[in-house]
Amino acid sequence: MKDDRVLTVPNALTLLRLLAIPVVLFFLLAEDDVLAVAVFVAAAVTDFLDGRIARWRGGAGTSHLGTILDPLADRLMLSSVAAVLAVRGLLPAIVVAMLVGRDTLALVGTLLFGGKIRVNKVGKAATAVLMASVAVVMYRPDWIVGEIMFYAGLGLSLVAGLLYVGAVKRHFDRNAGAR
Repeated sequence: MKDDRVLTVPNALTLLRLLAIPVVLFFLLAEDDVLAVAVFVAAAVTDFLDGRIARWRGGAGTSHLGTILDPLADRLMLSSVAAVLAVRGLLPAIVVAMLVGRDTLALVGTLLFGGKIRVNKVGKAATAVLMASVAVVMYRPDWIVGEIMFYAGLGLSLVAGLLYVGAVKRHFDRNAGAR
């Protein structure tokens, strides 16, 4: 059950993740990759923790605000960091553009459908793989494993996107049948 509370532990962790974005970008642009990775990984841990705490509380830790802020923080962190990595030539710009496009669609979907469309496990896995891949690319830009992981994460996210399209279609079909 979601509530209207704003001051929850998961929301505070998500806010910290949002505040970490400009810090990570600053370090990346300054080419201080070790600090960028450290802040990025700390932010990724808050993503894991906020969901875990909300589930541990049996859903009581989730809020309407959290259902908007959490995916926003994830998408902004991944897209902005990947964009800087592309500008620095560490990730292919066209692939990053695909990620940013997918993230933009995901954010629009979150705003339009909120809690009506459930997060799927493929999407969660995609986010985890993308977060890990970006950390690897930041820390070891010369290591091809990070780029391979990025492609795998992007592939998973595209599959998750197709699953979300199906869920949206089912949502509309149910609502059309209810009239």
